Amino acid sequence: MKEPNRDVEHYLDEICSQVKAREVHKDLRDELGNHMEEMMLDREQKGFSRSEAAAYAIEQMGNPEVVGKRLHRLHRQRIHWGLLTGLLTMALISLLTMWIYTTNVLQETYQFLYVSHIVRTVICLLVLGVFIWFDYRKWRKLAWPIYILLNLMMLMSAIYPLMEGQNRFFKVPGFAFDLSSAALWILPLAIGAIMLDKLRSEIKIRFLLTYIGLVLLPAVLFFQLVDWVRLVLFVVVMVLLFAYFTKKWLYTTVTVIFTAIPISILMLANDNYHRLEKIWIVFDLQDDPYGMGYYNRSIIDIVQSAGWWGNGLESTFTAFGISYLDYPLVMLIDVFGWSAGVVFVLGIVWFIAHMITMIPSIRDEFGRMMIVVITMIFGIQMFYSVVMTTGYVPIVSVIFPFLSHGSHLTFEYAVLGLVLGIYRRKDMISIRNEKVAGSQG
Repeated sequence: MKEPNRDVEHYLDEICSQVKAREVHKDLRDELGNHMEEMMLDREQKGFSRSEAAAYAIEQMGNPEVVGKRLHRLHRQRIHWGLLTGLLTMALISLLTMWIYTTNVLQETYQFLYVSHIVRTVICLLVLGVFIWFDYRKWRKLAWPIYILLNLMMLMSAIYPLMEGQNRFFKVPGFAFDLSSAALWILPLAIGAIMLDKLRSEIKIRFLLTYIGLVLLPAVLFFQLVDWVRLVLFVVVMVLLFAYFTKKWLYTTVTVIFTAIPISILMLANDNYHRLEKIWIVFDLQDDPYGMGYYNRSIIDIVQSAGWWGNGLESTFTAFGISYLDYPLVMLIDVFGWSAGVVFVLGIVWFIAHMITMIPSIRDEFGRMMIVVITMIFGIQMFYSVVMTTGYVPIVSVIFPFLSHGSHLTFEYAVLGLVLGIYRRKDMISIRNEKVAGSQG
């Protein structure tokens, strides 16, 4: 291999000095250097000296300052304004629905919710900013500690619940947070980081068993926390992630069908919370309209009576009481009508579409996996929340991301900050280094 030419090295130094993303300097030097070397070899074969060939290659490449600035524009930070605009819009809608509720509800004990919701929203926006600037690649090194810690917390909460029926909340002195929501977001990302390089090339029995074990442990703990909704969401996401890793979609589907049916029967056979009744009631809402089917019947009545322009702010808000806040789309339709519902649903489709179309632009496979997981969780929750607005599906505790109130908002803003951070860095990282790091991990 020939020694590098000092003029060429100086030329590459000048180019890289214009590119602020230092991590890609080596990639740029290798790519441009190889291209220049090919031109030089071709020139040398025609009888020119190596120094003459180097001068020719430099001349052909152009002014290093101009080339460097052009490369800097290609390898600079990116802000996905579409996603950011969608998030801020949903934050405003969330504040609007909370204001509508607190100005109409009769109970004075709930009047403080609007101020507390503003404070929480501001905190969430700060969390969003932190995770936009957070280097998501550190997640890979922290995956095992995070996985172990969160499972230990779930185990402790299952053994020592905060209070009767509140297993899903974890308490430390002066603070309690929604452990199930945290696990739903964090565990799939941790498991994905652990198994990405092990399952993307070929399926080995030991890797398959490792993946099943990593999924089975938190699934059992979700069951012990008596949070079947988050359990089902977690399992669905992990099945889809396995299919994404292995590309064995048919194999995965068949396996899931033959394992899910007996497990579902076993779970429902030991159901002390009448979940089967909640599922079955949608087929006959008239059977018990003021019992199990009360929420379904109330939602149907509200939506049907809203018309295109709604009932206005004079809506009585007596259907659900405080639980009205868990159905923000129903509230929007009640107040502003079907037109608002249609616009909102189109906005949700637009938001998820932006997340999906972002995925191919991420060259880093680890970052791409994280966006796939986060998009799946957002998409499933948003889809089912919209479908619940019809009143003809089981009413379960699937929350509407960014709109409902509660501690889950912090995790939602955090993971969307991760997505925006991945997109921000997509042209600033060395893919070669990431592949080396992945193979070593």
